[in-house]
Amino acid sequence: MTATGPDVGDQHRALIYGERGRFVDGVGAFVREGLDGGERVLVAMPLEKVGWLRDGLGGDADAVDVWDADDLYARHGPMLRALMEYLERHASSAQGRVRVVAEQRLAQRTRADVRAYMRYEAAANVAYRGHAVSVLCPYDAQALPEGIVQDALRTHPIVLTPGGARCSELFTEPRSFVRERTSVRPPPPDAAGCALERLEDIGTARELVRTRGEAAGLAPRDVEDMVLAAGEVAANALVHGRPPRTVWCYADDGALVCHVHDAGAGPSDPLVGYMPPARRSREAHGLWVAHQLCGIVEVAADESGAHVYLRAPLPG
Repeated sequence: MTATGPDVGDQHRALIYGERGRFVDGVGAFVREGLDGGERVLVAMPLEKVGWLRDGLGGDADAVDVWDADDLYARHGPMLRALMEYLERHASSAQGRVRVVAEQRLAQRTRADVRAYMRYEAAANVAYRGHAVSVLCPYDAQALPEGIVQDALRTHPIVLTPGGARCSELFTEPRSFVRERTSVRPPPPDAAGCALERLEDIGTARELVRTRGEAAGLAPRDVEDMVLAAGEVAANALVHGRPPRTVWCYADDGALVCHVHDAGAGPSDPLVGYMPPARRSREAHGLWVAHQLCGIVEVAADESGAHVYLRAPLPG
């Protein structure tokens, strides 16, 4: 196996499968190797596939921690936070190594959800550094579009094949991948908006999001989460951005969108917000909070400045 580069190890692996037998063989071998080596093993996947794995592992299945992927992947930000908290508890030089198998129902997610998740797959390569962990992400080539499978190869430095592990020739540096998977989309001409120039305008922006969210039929908790996230991002634009600054709120492709724009350059690091900020940075903290509260957070930039999109799925 050739080297993967100075910033890439073998912690994050993909398994591309097309049938149940390939899934059971690949995941089962990965899990058994961990159990035989005394590693703690976590499996986070749809429960029917947990059943496949249990059939393959037999009595050894009782030694595996199991999380329901349908709960874990409800929102991407809390998903990565939960995994990192698990690693903090169990994956260190003193506590031993951990193995994780993680798969969600990507075929049932919207295009925007999938794009956001693949950005998280790229960010995970950075998040896992410093932890004694090996992570395997299965991708069902029969159920998923070819583009998603290609992105799996771009976000995982190692691919498990029937012949063993190999380096992915398509692997892309995580920050470059995240930049490539963001885009600027102007608000619709009739989008409701408000200027953001004074501290008092943050309250106006929050009320705009609250009104639009309630009118769109969002659940009360989802409205409140969106309002809080909008306030954090609006404060970032006011403190760190440049005028003119605007907040819009509108429906787009089955989601309520809060779109915050300012004429500044935006964060220099595209991974800001994906993990808890290591330093006392208000901007990083605000984006991290937004990632915890919203289904999708996307930060993009063009010649007009920085754009932050917060998305909450609409009912129905």
